[in-house]
Amino acid sequence: MLYERDRREVLPAVRNGVEMLPLNQVLTGQGVTMSADARGSSLVISYGGREVTVYDRKSLASVGGDLRLLSSPVLFEEGRWLAPVESLPRLLQPLLGKRVDWRAASRLLVIGDVAAPRVAVTTSVSGDTVRIVLEASEPVPFKVQQDEKRVTVSIARELLETPPRQERLTGGIVDSVQFLGGRENVFAIGLGRRFQQLKTSEEPARLVLDFQARPLTAAATPAGTPSPGAPVAQAPPAGRVAPAETRTGGLRTVVIDPGHGGEEVGAMGPGGTMEKDITLGIARKLRGALVNGLGVQAFLTRDRDVEVPLDERAAFANNYKADLFISIHANASRSHGAKGSEVYFLSYQSTDEESRRLAISEGAVEVSGGAGVAAGSDLALILWDMAQAEHLEASSALATRIQEELAEVTGSQGRGIKQAPFRVLVGAAMPAVLLEVAFISNADEEKLLVSEAYQNKVVGAVVRGVARYQQQRASVAGGTTAGPGRP
Repeated sequence: MLYERDRREVLPAVRNGVEMLPLNQVLTGQGVTMSADARGSSLVISYGGREVTVYDRKSLASVGGDLRLLSSPVLFEEGRWLAPVESLPRLLQPLLGKRVDWRAASRLLVIGDVAAPRVAVTTSVSGDTVRIVLEASEPVPFKVQQDEKRVTVSIARELLETPPRQERLTGGIVDSVQFLGGRENVFAIGLGRRFQQLKTSEEPARLVLDFQARPLTAAATPAGTPSPGAPVAQAPPAGRVAPAETRTGGLRTVVIDPGHGGEEVGAMGPGGTMEKDITLGIARKLRGALVNGLGVQAFLTRDRDVEVPLDERAAFANNYKADLFISIHANASRSHGAKGSEVYFLSYQSTDEESRRLAISEGAVEVSGGAGVAAGSDLALILWDMAQAEHLEASSALATRIQEELAEVTGSQGRGIKQAPFRVLVGAAMPAVLLEVAFISNADEEKLLVSEAYQNKVVGAVVRGVARYQQQRASVAGGTTAGPGRP
């Protein structure tokens, strides 16, 4: 945490996938008084004539007499009051009468007016060079490091002001620019297939990085690139991208969609675990595992507890020209014995009644009076044209490989892969699947879902499934045919 005059480290506690901070440690030295009732059911925090009241295991708080909704319940455990870190600004800023910010990327809770340099990032493309400029409002220590797949720029300052950034570039020299944050305030620049060398120039408050391309000689021209004088192929319509098989370089970008968020909590387990928290925790781990394990770019449709409309999630993947779209959910069933994982890909007709019910709960595309979209209807044809028709085979292959790997972890070999009209998959112009990683409605599986070890097993299974899919697609592109079984 960073205050106006000092900085100290407070270790968060993780409950049901949510990061929590003890209020007594956060507010040490702020001059507040804290008074809990005898039963430990509520806590009143007072400062300067203002009051905030929080309640054990409730997502509501009273701030100056007005009710505020928090991202997850406050918890009273072993004498400590734990509050969700994302909600601390809503609680503390009106109480303390000063600025309170949670900087997720930098892992900092900032209380008060802390001076920080502002860093702006600009990109430009000129011929065979991409120029990226980092310009700070005051001198800062730039540190540049390069490896095979990316260039990182770190700025060792306690706090940095910079707009959240995830930019995708075309042309094959630089693929992406992303602010990762962390203690070193890291900017990551993904290198493209045409990158050849980097040249830098630095001033005290300005860093210029010139990424130069490998020349496009006749022998090095990527497949599908027109020769000089040849007619130029028409670009795909807006909102659509060419199929992954026609793009060079193989699997490059994956968009991960943590299901639900904000007031849309999704399914809830018997112990109170919310689907939206589980999916976000798994998605964050999966992003890191894909980047570190397969060397691909990975982006989240949401990186915090906010509501994102279903239609915008696939649009996000289209905007980033993703090669794969993976939506993560936790299942629920009226049958308390239901368990295991399921993997879906899009169809305007559900595989079975249970799939239809699940799709409706997740926002299915339906017409009145039918179980899903009626075959042959105008809506069905539009849906099929918009979304997965050209990616049906690839989506099925991806779903199969992920489910085979998940089954090894979840013991659900019999559940298989299914199809249903999930709204979140509609419009995704790339292979897309929806994972129901376990049944949160099953008390035993709910306990597994909140376990870091189990989440890591699920993530490992998904990464292996994606790797097998990538290997299979490469074999097909290379003219070989994979036999039965793996990959």
